[in-house]
Amino acid sequence: MHFPPKNKHQTIIIGAGPAGLTAAYELHKRGRPALILEASDTVGGISQTVNYRGFRFDIGGHRFFSKSEYVNYIWREILGDDFIERPRLSRIYYRGHFFDYPLKAFNALSGLGATEAVRVMLSYLKSQLFPNQPEATFEDWVSNRFGKRLYRIFFKTYTEKVWGIPCGEISADWAAQRIKNLSLKEALRNALFSAGKTENGEIITTLIEKFHYPRLGP
Repeated sequence: MHFPPKNKHQTIIIGAGPAGLTAAYELHKRGRPALILEASDTVGGISQTVNYRGFRFDIGGHRFFSKSEYVNYIWREILGDDFIERPRLSRIYYRGHFFDYPLKAFNALSGLGATEAVRVMLSYLKSQLFPNQPEATFEDWVSNRFGKRLYRIFFKTYTEKVWGIPCGEISADWAAQRIKNLSLKEALRNALFSAGKTENGEIITTLIEKFHYPRLGP
């Protein structure tokens, strides 16, 4: 690896994902040079679009949402009219059925069937009576909020496929950041009342129905 002469760069940024690139962009606007170190030969991290046989694919499902007006301003400044708002359509494929996400009560119950739906609810009630303590891992955190059965049906396989790490080795703090404010109780409440917010009025980012997105992908 080639390093530039000493003192040429005041800041070294590790990773050329959205956060690293934005940090370098802000430093550059202030006349402060920065060096970005990226392990791969492309930028964007897992938030990037690749071309395959004339089609554009994202590496995983991504959407843009921020409560910070300044963060939104930066993206609008860079992308202009190419920063568009899109309706969200997310589905989970399980046992030959597509399930709407966020959860919709009729769709979920009809897809799972009465027997499996009852098992999921009983598993959730058990998790409320006998939660995993201490809450150390992703598995503990999700099981305590959705029940062990729903964790195994969706969260375990999805998370391990995307990140390549067993859920028992992922921190509970990471789960709290990725699935903030969401639980089976809140998902059912949203399905019945289309709230999209917690009982305290906080926005559940996992349940937003519209999001901003670069016109041709990140």
